[in-house]
Amino acid sequence: MFEIPEYHSLKSNDDNEETVTVSVRIDGDANMMPTIKIHPRVIARLVEAFCSGNLDFMSFDEHPKRLTGINVRRATRTPTVILTARALTEKDDLTRDWQIADPQIYGVST
Repeated sequence: MFEIPEYHSLKSNDDNEETVTVSVRIDGDANMMPTIKIHPRVIARLVEAFCSGNLDFMSFDEHPKRLTGINVRRATRTPTVILTARALTEKDDLTRDWQIADPQIYGVST
């Protein structure tokens, strides 16, 4: 079974200074998903998986999308992250046999 992370499952349960604000743009639209706070260690694991080619897809409200970018910026003391994704096409060849990954794989503490 192919596993992909669910955006909402990566949300930090504690809203403290260490969390990073994450927003999403799907097909250029920034209003499809709410902004959430994610712990930096989770962001680091996502970036590492994306850069190594092990994170091509992500689920948003249980709808899989092709993850096309992770943009990390720090204009102030606190960084912000923008995940960019697009709708799937036939070329993406995502198996229908997928499920949401355990968020602990990405360092989420429950």
